[in-house]
This record gives sequence, C-alpha cells and structure tokens, in this order.
Amino acid sequence: MTDIASAPRANTAVALLGGGVAGFAAGLFGVGGGVLLVPFLVLILRQPQHIAHATSLVAIVLAALSAVSRFGADGSVAVVGAISLAVGAVVGAKVGATFLPKLTESRLRHLFGIVMLLIALRFLIAGDSSSSGDAMPDMTPLLIGLHVLGGLAAGVSSAVLGVGGGVILVPLMVMAFGYGQHIAEGTSLAVIVPTAITGAVAHHGNGYTNWRLGATIGVGSLFGGFGGAQVALGLPPGTLARMFGGLLLVTAFLMLRERKEVAP
Repeated sequence: MTDIASAPRANTAVALLGGGVAGFAAGLFGVGGGVLLVPFLVLILRQPQHIAHATSLVAIVLAALSAVSRFGADGSVAVVGAISLAVGAVVGAKVGATFLPKLTESRLRHLFGIVMLLIALRFLIAGDSSSSGDAMPDMTPLLIGLHVLGGLAAGVSSAVLGVGGGVILVPLMVMAFGYGQHIAEGTSLAVIVPTAITGAVAHHGNGYTNWRLGATIGVGSLFGGFGGAQVALGLPPGTLARMFGGLLLVTAFLMLRERKEVAP
C-alpha cells in the first residue's frame, strides 16, 4: 500500500504557488480546486496518486472557505440547497473513502480523466443552460430529496477522485436542478467544506492524507480563492461555464496521457 513515508518531499515555495493557482480556480469555478490540485500533486510534486487524492482534500477545505465567503457576501449561496446536498455528500465521502485503496494508480488516474472529459464536453458544447447566473429553483420536498441523492454521488466522487465534489455538484445543479452558474458555484463551495473534511479524515485512516503538505498548499489557496470568486461574480454565466469546460478538458488530457508511475 502506498503511504506518506514513501512519498517524495515537496518544495514549500512551489506548493504555495500551486495552492494559489488552484485556489483562484476554486473561486472562479466553484470546484474546490481539486481538478488542478490532483494533477499538480502528481505531475509537479511527484506524489503517488493515492496520496495526491487524499492530500488535495486538505487544501480544498481552505480554498473553499476563502471563496465561499465572497459568494456568501454577494448572496450567491442557496442555503437550503447547500444543506440538502451536504447531507448526502458527507455520507458519500465516507463511502467513497472505502473504495480508494481498492483502485490501482493507473485505474484511478484514468477514472479521474474520463470523468473530467465527459463533463468538459458538455460545458464546452452547451455552456450555461440557465437564463440567469442568479437563477434558483423552488425547493419542493421532491427536489430536496434529489439534492440529497445528488450530494451522495458527489461525496463518493469527492473521496475517490480527490476533488471537493464541485466538478459533480456544479454540472448537477446547472443541468438537472436549474441553478444559474453563479448560484451553483457559490452553493457548491459551501457543500465542499464539510465534504472535503470528511474525505480527508477518512483517508487518514488508510495512511494517505499528508496533512502538512495539504495545509501548506491550502495557505496559498486562501489568497487565490477570494480573488477567483470576485472575478467569477463579474463574468457572464455563459462565459464562465465555457471557461469551466476548458479547465476540465486540459485536466482530462493531463491525467489520461501515459506517464511513468512514481517510484516508491
């Protein structure tokens, strides 16, 4: 089993810089930053895939906290929707953490890339399907139940893929629940905080979570997260959605291309 002791040491300055970039992406796209952090940890800091997926969740907590504070100040967080999604996501993160040790490095990397590719194509082709970045659905009992189920799926994805869940939550809210892009991103970030905490703690039991490295990256993400959220709120929803798709497309390419495994 891959563990922290076998992982190479990371340069602090590079970790902080990478955290800043990922934090900006988190605030800009409402995704927590894992879509950049996992490739950054694997390809730049040369961390084993399992450790990268677990450690990214630590940094994601700080990035999401910073970004959601800006969305919240703008009123771009759906409180009932966030709570409903979080209920399912926290449970899903615990379930997903049990799957991670069963997947090989190569399979885990390819799974991450395929999920990113599929979602990227949808956003690049269709953009934002809602009429307004501030659109919000009426929360009927049925829709609340669907939020819980959607959160469950996002939580499992969060723990397995090493992302905060935003890459699942934002498309789900925009495409299936009728949220505008801005509200979807702000709400996603609110859900990401407890989801990422749950996943990081669960992975710690398997020896995968590097708390020190995650916190170092997270410090950098604090500064980027707020700035990314500020930029996002000033962009048209359609433009923001297609930028989101472009980010996922690049990430999918990086993770699907063949590379040599990190030596223990």
